Amino acid sequence: MGRNKGDRTKLSSAKTTTDSLRTTVPSSIVRQMKLNAGDRLEWQIESLDPGVVKVSIIRSKKTHSNGFE
Repeated sequence: MGRNKGDRTKLSSAKTTTDSLRTTVPSSIVRQMKLNAGDRLEWQIESLDPGVVKVSIIRSKKTHSNGFE
């Protein structure tokens, strides 16, 4: 499998009280996945080699009054 040189993002603290980090989803990914504000993303991570992971992102659209499909 070839590697695409993708967009780069910078991580920042999500909250000062947690270890969570946040980043901006690059506009190329927003367009390709047709993302909208309020969509939820499911992250699936697979370890391939030391220091290398494969990340799959699955979108769940906000569609119901409770918030999600």
